[in-house]
Amino acid sequence: MPEIAGAGFDYLELSLSEIAALSAGEFGELSEYLKYMNADTPVFSDMLPGKLRVTGPDVSAQAQHEYLKTAFERAKALGAELIVFDAAAARNVPSGYDFSLARRQLGNFMRILQGHAADAKLRVAVRNYRRAECNLINTVSEAALLPALLMLDRIGIAADTVQMALSSEPLDSIERAGMLMHVYVGNALTRRLPSAGDGEDYPRIIQILREQSYSGRVSCICRDDFSLQEAAAALDCLRAMMPPEH
Repeated sequence: MPEIAGAGFDYLELSLSEIAALSAGEFGELSEYLKYMNADTPVFSDMLPGKLRVTGPDVSAQAQHEYLKTAFERAKALGAELIVFDAAAARNVPSGYDFSLARRQLGNFMRILQGHAADAKLRVAVRNYRRAECNLINTVSEAALLPALLMLDRIGIAADTVQMALSSEPLDSIERAGMLMHVYVGNALTRRLPSAGDGEDYPRIIQILREQSYSGRVSCICRDDFSLQEAAAALDCLRAMMPPEH
């Protein structure tokens, strides 16, 4: 973390489920360490542990409430502004389970999310996943639909352009999506950090965000470990495309 924190990035995106699992003492130590590092942590992903089900026969609203209360309080204490609802394992509909019931369970969970986000003064962004990784909410368009239908003002969209590419979803979906709160970029073929000339259309992504007057954050994603040199190259790649005021 010290090396990455000093690489020039604007913020660190931490795992909420890992932080929620810490003991009180461990959480206190992490808080002090982040202060010492002067690290900005406004965004948290990895929202739920896989065992805390959103769909399926083992869903417990009480367990969801208890977890979110603690997790969101801790995130807020560390400076969170936005929580990304990814949780591919937790929301994946089990084989043979009634999909219509799973969608109702998802709607109920979204309402629970709305309440805890309001209590903690946080926002939540729903992330898209390709079907091979999660069979519920596979596109940016689908991620945008449920918060709009349920009129949840604390919940919006996290557009993962890697998952969009793997699902053959056009980048134009970002233009049509309301409540865009967060964006992920990376190389879809290698699942590595962005780099100049890696085949991804980063200029088009940045252009779309500029045309929308997007004021949120852009996170670089990578499936495996990466070096400090790769991180610096990713930062240079994206900043070279940003308008001068960035």
